[in-house]
Amino acid sequence: MCGIAGCVGPGASDREATLAAMLEQLTHRGPDHRGTLLQGAFALGHQRLSIIDISAAAHQPMLSADGRHALVYNGELYNYRELRTELAAAGVGFRTDSDTEVVLAAWRHWGTDCLRRFNGMFAFAIADLASGNLLAARDRFGIKPLHYAVTPDGLCFASEVKALTAVLPAAPVFRREKLAELLLYREAIRQDLLEGIHALEPGHLLTLSGGDPATLQVRRWFHVAELPDPARAAALAGLSDEARLDALEQVLQDSVERHLVSDVPVGSLCSGGVDSSLMTAFACRLRPDVSVYHVDIADHSERRWAEQVARHLDIDIHYYRLTRERYLAGYIAAIWYNDAPLTHPQNVPIERVSALAREHGCKVLLAGEGADEGFGGYDWRYRIRWNWLRLARRTGLLAKLYRKGLFALTGLWLTRPRDDFLFRAWANPTDVLEQVADGGFRAALEHDCRAAYDFIDAAADREVQAAMAADYRDYIGAIVHQQDRASMQAGIESRVPFLDIEVARLAANLPLADKLTRRESKRLIKALARRHLPRTVVERTKIGFASPAADYVRSLGDACFVDGFLAREGVLSLAETRRLLARDPGNFTHMLYGLELWGRMFCWGETPAALSARYIG
Repeated sequence: MCGIAGCVGPGASDREATLAAMLEQLTHRGPDHRGTLLQGAFALGHQRLSIIDISAAAHQPMLSADGRHALVYNGELYNYRELRTELAAAGVGFRTDSDTEVVLAAWRHWGTDCLRRFNGMFAFAIADLASGNLLAARDRFGIKPLHYAVTPDGLCFASEVKALTAVLPAAPVFRREKLAELLLYREAIRQDLLEGIHALEPGHLLTLSGGDPATLQVRRWFHVAELPDPARAAALAGLSDEARLDALEQVLQDSVERHLVSDVPVGSLCSGGVDSSLMTAFACRLRPDVSVYHVDIADHSERRWAEQVARHLDIDIHYYRLTRERYLAGYIAAIWYNDAPLTHPQNVPIERVSALAREHGCKVLLAGEGADEGFGGYDWRYRIRWNWLRLARRTGLLAKLYRKGLFALTGLWLTRPRDDFLFRAWANPTDVLEQVADGGFRAALEHDCRAAYDFIDAAADREVQAAMAADYRDYIGAIVHQQDRASMQAGIESRVPFLDIEVARLAANLPLADKLTRRESKRLIKALARRHLPRTVVERTKIGFASPAADYVRSLGDACFVDGFLAREGVLSLAETRRLLARDPGNFTHMLYGLELWGRMFCWGETPAALSARYIG
């Protein structure tokens, strides 16, 4: 896990100061070593967090043996040993034991076909120092970030937005058209909140020829609609329930084993929920020296569940107590390191528990993200939607007759209950915004995923399976974004075994009945958890942190909005901001406070320290 940066274009090799300024903003991602290469059309930089082959031989930028190609790479390749063996058999020589060298050798040997062979999380750039050509690529689910901007001097890229804003010729400008998207979805799909700064999307690659930014091209190399496989789905459906449970256990155990590969100490996050506790159980069984960490949040304590897991597994857990005061003390810095308004309140707890792990000598943490998307964990997105679709299909004629009868008797036309319909509008505003706010991204994504499941006969089943597959690209984006930024803020590599490509392929092809029933979500995961965890932990009701965290933030008052970024930039007036906060504080608090403070830092140049002193003290 590292931070990468670079510039490509005429005279890029003379931009030593520019590269240094970019890397300075990424030091937290890789405090162990800084490396630079300035040659020809390229200025490449790397901040290293040493995880695999911690020797100086594995420092970056890494040159090929012939000196023609240079690589800067952020992430981990979990199947690098198998690929190294295959490449060695083809006559490729190696000088290090690092996965970095395998990435470079794989690309030289297979070209862009290497991406489909990779099992891991990654964002990397490979420079052809002789021709001036550049390739940059990002992993399937966007676990590792990569941003870029075309400037008057060429193309610049970096792991984080702040490294680009540090070297742009003018102050960044917020794209106000993104406001509807942020308020509706609490995220920007492509994370492109600033004019001219773009995120390379998950499963995409970028190419540039001859050192000329005008030749820039971006294309997709992976789509989540590739996950459904009719043959594999049929094979899994033909197995017994117990056999599918065994298959899930094997694929998860294999994934955790891959994610434990490291030359430095590894830990596991254990919230006391099913997913992270199950990861912890596998990790501690496979590698007894794994340390375990839990953040105990005041007003939201789940410590008792983590303690039950610890007793059951006979392990020790290190705890960090997060109070309101500690949360607010880290709140504005969390927005800065997040590169965006906080879409979820978890950044501060993740950073704090990551810092605790770092204090204990740990550099790698396993996390449980990705299980809900793959295995049907969100009731309101999957189970309730499935039940509604089945009910609507079975009672369609009856429902229509009921609505017509009610209208005849009362004059009311009963359809979906909506409380936001405006009489002056011909269409419901929410229906319109859902289609246009993201440029049709979600509609197209779900269409592609629905088509990929056309081998499923039942319409409701097909719809919900497609929603889960789409969430591997859509909903998971904000979650892995916060996991990366918050853990890297503390210099910790966060790994997510549930987003291993083999786990995702299994999840996408399991029968829907393995994921949810009329009353239960994530059925097969819970069945597996009962093999390894206390039943009380598996069957408990999980509570959310959003409400107490929103209360913490609202306690700051609205002084920051008075003549603030939102008002002065014409995004939202103070009255409009207050109305939104009063109408739905649970949904709007984090986004509006976050957008205000983010804008002050990223567009106005105010510092996290100055803002914290002014509004938090």
